[in-house]
Amino acid sequence: MTATQARPAPTTAPNGIPLLDPDPPRLGPVSRRLLTRLLVALALVQVAGAALTFGVATDAARAVGLSLTLPGGGFLYLARPVAFLVTAALAVVALVLWWGLSFHAAIPLVWLGSAAVGWALVDGPRLVIDRGTTWGWAVPVVYLLAVAVVAAAVWKFERRFRTKRAKVAELNEYLSTVELPERTPIVRDPNAMDAELLRWCYDLAHQPDDGLKGLDWGEQFHGGTQLRYQLNAYCWALSLYAANHLPNAPRQVTEALAKLVEKHTDLRVWRYWRTLNLLGNLDANPDPIVRDNIMFSAFLGDVLNMYEAATGDHRFDEAGSLTFVWSDGREFPYDHHSIIEAVHANYERSDLGFYPCEPGWSFTVCNVMGAQSMYGHDRLHGTELWDANRDSWQRTLEQEYLTPDGTYAHIRSNHVGLSWDTGEVPGGHYTANGTGRFADVLPAHGARARALDLRSAGPAMAGLSAMVSEGTLDLEMPEEPERHRTRSSALPGWNKVIGGANLVGDGALAEAAMDGAARQCATGQRWPERPLAAGSSALGGHMIVRWSTPLGPADLNQRGYVPPVGPVLDDTAWDDVLVVLARSDDGESLDLHLEPRRGPVAALPLAFTNLEPGRAYRLECDDSTASSVEGGSVTVDLPEARSFRLVPEVVA
Repeated sequence: MTATQARPAPTTAPNGIPLLDPDPPRLGPVSRRLLTRLLVALALVQVAGAALTFGVATDAARAVGLSLTLPGGGFLYLARPVAFLVTAALAVVALVLWWGLSFHAAIPLVWLGSAAVGWALVDGPRLVIDRGTTWGWAVPVVYLLAVAVVAAAVWKFERRFRTKRAKVAELNEYLSTVELPERTPIVRDPNAMDAELLRWCYDLAHQPDDGLKGLDWGEQFHGGTQLRYQLNAYCWALSLYAANHLPNAPRQVTEALAKLVEKHTDLRVWRYWRTLNLLGNLDANPDPIVRDNIMFSAFLGDVLNMYEAATGDHRFDEAGSLTFVWSDGREFPYDHHSIIEAVHANYERSDLGFYPCEPGWSFTVCNVMGAQSMYGHDRLHGTELWDANRDSWQRTLEQEYLTPDGTYAHIRSNHVGLSWDTGEVPGGHYTANGTGRFADVLPAHGARARALDLRSAGPAMAGLSAMVSEGTLDLEMPEEPERHRTRSSALPGWNKVIGGANLVGDGALAEAAMDGAARQCATGQRWPERPLAAGSSALGGHMIVRWSTPLGPADLNQRGYVPPVGPVLDDTAWDDVLVVLARSDDGESLDLHLEPRRGPVAALPLAFTNLEPGRAYRLECDDSTASSVEGGSVTVDLPEARSFRLVPEVVA
């Protein structure tokens, strides 16, 4: 089999789950080619270093040669141990800059720079010891250190690979026989905490156009304080709320969602890209969509898919509806279609098959979002972008990122084919990622990921479920550091339980965990303070898992937009009322839950559409009163939160 030939497709078990390769390769063909290119370059450097060290053998040649063998090695030969240690520290900094800021020249600069500086200092003065002193013992020590560094890296990679490969037979036996529990979507009614979270989202959205209060601020490259991901999370969460709880009163939530989407164009949200593009691609273009930067373009594309699937609103399909303005006035006009087309174009020109978040670094999670963005756009607009990319995308996923035990590498270099644990996710691997976790773009892979997750999560959730008594989970979560590491809270722990309960389909446990999160984390505060004591990312994640039933992100992406069935609350005094629930479960009546936005509301007008022509309706209130609906309209008093039900009159 040549490096460019595809490996045989994985065997599929009778239950439809793809099995793991019993003889997995250590690297995919593209990664192997990239790594081979790197090794050839390193070998040439080592040959040059050896020729200078042992062939020319002057002090200057050895200083340069040993620094080519190991960054700063020549300093040890020149009796400059401090310079050697400084070089080692700079090499670590360069490694961080290589990954963290895509500064690909950082390591070569330190490496070659140490050789150049060593050559310049051959005849320079030494500290404490005599000028011209050299340490001959440094030659074997430098080579031993170089061999040790390489051996440690190879040993770590090989140990992880062999450990994972040893699990394949056992995992395949499990995957062949596992029966995934049927996913039974749970329809739940929002409670008081849902109302407070919804109110908070609206207040966040309806700040002045330049307002980003409520988000956590920090560096925008890594670490969980990126504004873009926080906005993504709130848009996803609010889209889920709209689809699950407000399908029959979309106007209020649509306007709030649109405001949140538009905040993605705030320069503070995407300014980071100019720095990354300049350092990593040597490109000064600040356009955040056209090249790489899948962590912005594809995520925003997926946000737009969910927005449109939840609301049916097409405003962002209009050309220039999302225009990014750089600090010098340059404009980069985009819309839903052109953003997804840019995602597609980046895939078309990627040699690895996935394309980068930061220049030169392609993450699995970001590329899952890329797949979802194309798939969702296809569902909404009848395009075929995902169909055109599916085979190559799946091949890259399976050949370049899949590890023997069914998990995927978090990150891989487009330049050298390397992957390692960056510290962002436990162990550097995961079974699935993205908001849909493959369930929409590759359902069979999603089923395998779910099966692997259930292997450990199932027993854990069963144990927690047994602790639920009368709807209460008597448990307090320990505070743990959130992803941005600037604070700790208990909410991430509760989010894991809610997500795990959703995974196994245990609605009672999920509801009890939501209640537990509210009991432990509720602050009783409103905007600009948060209703739950947590960072912005944890709060956004909480709303996503909380509002992902009956429709989750993958369901919404697969379904696309479906117009509401039954009566629709079309108009009211939107500034005065918070519509918490508007849903027609039977297609004839309408369940409403309304709360005053600021204080008691007298004579609140409610106007309904989508009523059955010629049929009379009445609005029943939770206090057992009822009002006739005349011409599709009725007026009610709203002194406090109240529930209503619009029902058709029985025809005699």
